[in-house]
Amino acid sequence: MATTTTDSRAGQRGRRQADQMQIDAKARAIPIEQIAQRAYELFMERGGAHGHDVDDWLAAEHELLRTRVSES
Repeated sequence: MATTTTDSRAGQRGRRQADQMQIDAKARAIPIEQIAQRAYELFMERGGAHGHDVDDWLAAEHELLRTRVSES
């Protein structure tokens, strides 16, 4: 039996959802202390300029997540 376009799209969507679930699980596994440490390092790399705490946190989280995903 031939696979229809709809079946193919559903399969791709299912794989993307599974991939996202794995990424989400890895993100939850990043210790908050590790994110905080990296965010502080980014803060210091910018010369300690205030007002970018959320940007530093999100950048640190993204960087650590990207590292974990690439390791798997």
